[in-house]
Amino acid sequence: MSVVSGLLATESRRVSVGYGAALVSALGYGAGAIVARHIVVDYASPMTTTAFSLLFGTLLVGLPSLGHVRQDINRAPIRAWLFVGMAGLTSALGVSFFILAIDAAPVVVAAPVTGAYPLVSIVLSFFFINRMERITWRTVAGGLLVVGGVTLVAFG
Repeated sequence: MSVVSGLLATESRRVSVGYGAALVSALGYGAGAIVARHIVVDYASPMTTTAFSLLFGTLLVGLPSLGHVRQDINRAPIRAWLFVGMAGLTSALGVSFFILAIDAAPVVVAAPVTGAYPLVSIVLSFFFINRMERITWRTVAGGLLVVGGVTLVAFG
């Protein structure tokens, strides 16, 4: 096998793993919405639900990665940690407002509207990381289809 075909096979596998991870993510977010709705309706306030959701998520992801933390802290520049902090802050805001949304609106409306985030990601990618991500007409068309679907769900 040539080096080029080996690289293509590796890239193809990487993309397949990415698609698989995205599907598992969708399953997790979908199930999480149902569980969170049940919690905010029957047991706890949206902000308590958010706090514990983020706490359990941090433990679930953080504990297995503790072995890498020291190595990553020493290797990554301070600017990288600022981006990590911004990612955490924006994710926490997203989770908080999603749980507030499912407390006030039906899950079948709140979840798809929240699901419009790919369009936000496309726009922000264009302005902030366009050298790392390629935005094609298909990407934009897909984002617009998402918004169209959200509109149909929200008003239908």
